[in-house]
Amino acid sequence: MTTEEQKQSIKDFFEKYYKKHEKFAVLPDVPTEMLAGEGDPEEEWQKWKLIPSTISDEDITKLENGLGVAFPNCLKSFLTTYFHLFDNPVGRHSVDDPFRGVKDAWNPLLVKAGYLPFTWDKDGYYIRCIDLAGMPDEDRCQICQIDHEVLFDFDEDQVIGREEIEANMDVVADNFIKYLEDLLL
Repeated sequence: MTTEEQKQSIKDFFEKYYKKHEKFAVLPDVPTEMLAGEGDPEEEWQKWKLIPSTISDEDITKLENGLGVAFPNCLKSFLTTYFHLFDNPVGRHSVDDPFRGVKDAWNPLLVKAGYLPFTWDKDGYYIRCIDLAGMPDEDRCQICQIDHEVLFDFDEDQVIGREEIEANMDVVADNFIKYLEDLLL
């Protein structure tokens, strides 16, 4: 899949996912830019809307450098398409707290083992990751998940082989685009 096809798939995902979950798109403390403009402004809970992301390539590069890992194009496209307030299993990415989903799921042990955490499952029990072993062919980078409690058995400073982490991973989808498509079912 080309980068342009990825971007279009991700844009389509967000618009369909929002439509599917629109009745639940109500939260407290919605950033002003994301208010849908419906309801009483005095109410604590407000409806939010998708807004085009203003995240630049430089912002992504800064995040990558800070975390010490290069993101695949699919994740870059995901983060630069829309700001949204979906929680897990999408991972929140708000105008006032960009990259929150990635930061909330972050675990250096997983990165050392070749997995890029980007969100949690809907119940907040499993960390969802992009398996970078398939790079540079992103269509071969599976989406996996690991029980976060398994990671308590490891010391962040010790050298851990991929095999030790991989033994605890479950495949969720064949690739990132398939993962998003499955969320629409």
